[in-house]
Amino acid sequence: MKQKDSNPGFGKGQVGIMEETVLQVENIRKNFGMTQALKDVTFSIRKGTIHSLLGRNGAGKSTVVNIIAGIYRQNSGKVLLEGKEISAYSVFNRQNMGIKIVPQHASIVPNLTVGENIFLGIWPQKKLFVDWKRLYEDAKAELDKYGLEVNPRTKVSTLNGVDQRKVNIIRAMHGGAKLIILDEPTTALSSKEREELFVFVNELKKKGTSFIFISHYLQEVVDLSDDVTVIRDGRSFAGADGELLSEEKLANLIAGEEVELICRDILDTPDESRLFMECRHLSGTILKDVSVKLYQGEITGLVGFPGSGARELCRTLFGLEKITSGEILYSKKKVVIKNPFDAIQHGIAYVSYDRHREGIVGLMSIRENISMPLFSSSLKTKWGLINQRKSEEIALRYFDRFHMKANSVNDRLKSLSGGNQQKVVVAKSVSTDPRLLILDEPTIGIDIKSREEIIENVIKTTEEKLTSVLYLTNDFDELLRTVDRILFFKDGKLVQDVRNDHLSHEDVIRLRDSVTEKSAGTHQEVSP
Repeated sequence: MKQKDSNPGFGKGQVGIMEETVLQVENIRKNFGMTQALKDVTFSIRKGTIHSLLGRNGAGKSTVVNIIAGIYRQNSGKVLLEGKEISAYSVFNRQNMGIKIVPQHASIVPNLTVGENIFLGIWPQKKLFVDWKRLYEDAKAELDKYGLEVNPRTKVSTLNGVDQRKVNIIRAMHGGAKLIILDEPTTALSSKEREELFVFVNELKKKGTSFIFISHYLQEVVDLSDDVTVIRDGRSFAGADGELLSEEKLANLIAGEEVELICRDILDTPDESRLFMECRHLSGTILKDVSVKLYQGEITGLVGFPGSGARELCRTLFGLEKITSGEILYSKKKVVIKNPFDAIQHGIAYVSYDRHREGIVGLMSIRENISMPLFSSSLKTKWGLINQRKSEEIALRYFDRFHMKANSVNDRLKSLSGGNQQKVVVAKSVSTDPRLLILDEPTIGIDIKSREEIIENVIKTTEEKLTSVLYLTNDFDELLRTVDRILFFKDGKLVQDVRNDHLSHEDVIRLRDSVTEKSAGTHQEVSP
């Protein structure tokens, strides 16, 4: 179906009610002080469609959504709901008119029942009291209407993640939703829950409800969306025909340039001669009897929900969490790692998922940040001073290697973009020539171009130095392009060790959700 000029995005060729426009955003501009967050954003949403809104962090997605919801007021431009200008209306007015937001984390009151949550704030009354009989009868009717088979008297806290999100959506539908904004709705959902949510959303779409879908999982966008708008540098850009759309094309559109997605040639199973670290029966606050072998030149991915043990293994090996039992063998010799200093002494480097708290010193320069781990070793002179010339040489080497965008290595780190800050964080760890490099969400919250440059340098380090890498990320497409094998964690245990033999994104989700306990420290061959 040929894309209409008045409908930025890509269409899958649906007809009927979908041709009716429910929301129009026209030439929106928004300033925050001297900063121009949005320069010119225009798109429209058709009735009964799922319209994805994409863009890297800081691109303006949240600003657009907040303007649609009435939380922010634009400096110029128009927002129209079913052809009516609503820019002057409040958040409350817009909610009553049918614009609803379902946030990333289910917005529920856990200690209240399903029925109480559905009618939150509008409980039916009988004289001065709540009419509980009517509330639960009406709630049952709403649940039946939208196909959610739960007891309305059940406490919401007992429901799984997807059913909690469904309760949010049903509450929105009961309030007369015409447009529902889904902000990262699949975060922490299992494969089955994710599929259930998509079926639920598609059923509501068929009945005429429109959705704005926000997700950083690009394959979800390809699978689910009718239309796509990308926000980049404060401007809107239309997607392409849905039949031709791919993750790589979306990545290019988000970045505004050709971005080659890095794909590592997966290694064969290494032999025991390349074994350099072995964990035997490690236990800690979360970890329970975890045994695993790490090999030179191998990138090992970690997968698991929060608290599963995946992140905890990373932090334990760097001495940030205590070992209560078990042992670590380093080059076949038992070592004790009680703190990060011990880990660094044994050639272990760590990149935290929280770069602002555990990765950077914003007031220091790029050079000082990269050199920091070397102050007490290779940069220290015999007089106890820092070799400034050598420090600059090392910083310049990684400045060029990571394609950092700054005036010089003497720029303060806080002046850099998030992507360039993260490049410095990874370069700082790589500069120590570690034998084990632990990366915890190394590309979270950065632009696609920076992401691929970081991945490329991690792979290059692995190949050149035979560094072993532990790679933890919730972006499974990124994971599969990077790692040789994957460790799956659940309830503090290592439950599966799988070679990355042509695994797909869906395979990883399925394995994560259906893992059964295996003997740790072995390579379990699992077919997709």
